[in-house]
Amino acid sequence: MDKRIGMVGVAVFCILAVVVCYGFLSGKSDQVTLGEKQGGLGIMFPDMMNQLSQNMSLWPRMNQDEKKLAVSAVIGLYKTRENSAILNTPEFYVGKIDDTLKSDPSVSNLSIMAMLRILAIMEYDYYNGQDKDTLARQILGEKGFTENQRRRQLEQQQAK
Repeated sequence: MDKRIGMVGVAVFCILAVVVCYGFLSGKSDQVTLGEKQGGLGIMFPDMMNQLSQNMSLWPRMNQDEKKLAVSAVIGLYKTRENSAILNTPEFYVGKIDDTLKSDPSVSNLSIMAMLRILAIMEYDYYNGQDKDTLARQILGEKGFTENQRRRQLEQQQAK
């Protein structure tokens, strides 16, 4: 798993490096930074994604639009790079990431790619052709898988 996440991180970094270089080489001096009008960070999208591909320390300072854009980009990367689908909305995962970082700040060392993939697997929303239980056991471990099953059962009971 670590090797695969590492390879995905390298791929994201390479994509971002090309995008950043293209942005600088294209001579566009009128590029708008993200969040200028909504009170966000005011940084360029490639810079934001480059930071998030390393860790989630930037996440709490981002506004909702920036977060949705970042999650949408990662969902798109999983679709094109991994031939995997994540069907819940970016808004859904923005909330899940916010909740996860609040309840366990130690996970802020994960990249956005790793965090979104783990959350999607936990929600049984990661479609890559593998059996969902097998994938969850593989990624979460036996203890994490059991805890996740309990959480999902509680949520289903509360939804009734």
